[in-house]
Amino acid sequence: MKITFKTALSAIIYILIFLGCYFLIKNMSSFSPPVMLVIEYSSYVIFGIGMILSIRFNQGRVFLMILLLGLSQLLLNYYPKFSISATSYSEVLYPLICLLIPLNIVIFTRLKERGLFSLWGKIRIALIVIELFVIYIIAMSNHSPIPKILNYTFINLSFEKMMMNQTALTLFILTFIFLIMKGFVKNSVFEARLVGVMISLFAALLFINDQLSFSICLSAAGLMLIIGIIEDSYSMAYVDELTGIPARRALRENLMKLGNKYVIAMIDIDFFKKFNDKYGHDVGDDVLKLVASNLVTVTGGGKAFRYGGEEFTILFPGKSINDVIPHLESLREQVSKAGYTRKPSKAQKSKGGNSSQLFVTISIGVCEKSSKFKDPDEVIKGADKALYRAKKKGRNCVSK
Repeated sequence: MKITFKTALSAIIYILIFLGCYFLIKNMSSFSPPVMLVIEYSSYVIFGIGMILSIRFNQGRVFLMILLLGLSQLLLNYYPKFSISATSYSEVLYPLICLLIPLNIVIFTRLKERGLFSLWGKIRIALIVIELFVIYIIAMSNHSPIPKILNYTFINLSFEKMMMNQTALTLFILTFIFLIMKGFVKNSVFEARLVGVMISLFAALLFINDQLSFSICLSAAGLMLIIGIIEDSYSMAYVDELTGIPARRALRENLMKLGNKYVIAMIDIDFFKKFNDKYGHDVGDDVLKLVASNLVTVTGGGKAFRYGGEEFTILFPGKSINDVIPHLESLREQVSKAGYTRKPSKAQKSKGGNSSQLFVTISIGVCEKSSKFKDPDEVIKGADKALYRAKKKGRNCVSK
């Protein structure tokens, strides 16, 4: 996975959460009864906040995870109130939940976001409730063969004071491997986040006999899921989903931070509409990604943003128009040489069609802050007019 400031910051926050858990568990005996009471119920509060945020930002998979963890905690903490015996708790309820959590988390990673209140969303919520209800019914049964199956020992190893059976332990290990492979090898942010969540859940289930430690570890898992919601909502607002570069909202914030000297360049992909109509929107999207990947490499202190459609913006804080022209000319030439390989469709392949190399060009309009263009909005309008002049000149050029 590519290490960025954002991923490094997330990792630091997760480490701080783990350290906080360690501190609380280590010093638990020194806490007063009111503090212990707060700790005991903190996970429910965190889960509640997480569910509200996941609904607000339409994070269906996170909502399902929090729902699963919250209901599981209720069953494990208050099993006597559900008329479950201590034997059924240790031999059926706890082992089944140890299996249910990693299994469902793997399933959640494979699901697409379809909205919580869509038909699919409601079905998924119902399935979580049904799963736990089935576990409750099995735990209530006195003649179930489940305990023997769950507690089958296939490797002659024993871990003192560890309630988790070998089947659940194996499933946790396999889930860890899966999440690490998907998250850090295949660059999937969602799965990478879940590695920390799974560590917290594993620790929680190991501390099952200590209700406070159990609650602390579950709270850590909930906090990590909430951090993921906040990061995703930030990305949705400030990062363009298609190209991965900063979006228009991020541009507006950067415009407010500009000083008295700056240059703004407006960039447009030449003949993009004809290109889109001829080759289709999928190819058009790939071209947008290609151009964006080149724009982010701009030199001269520039920062690229997606403005909208096939238009992009580059800000050059503290620069004059003469400073940035050579860098923009170099960028224009770079884009014109960066070909896109278009693969043939299945129908074209059957007719002997081969891959083809497509090339795109960009037109650039540049404007700097001056007595004529006094604020960022006026400079953008000036850059837009310069862009229009670039197109009138025949495109694939820089105009000021």
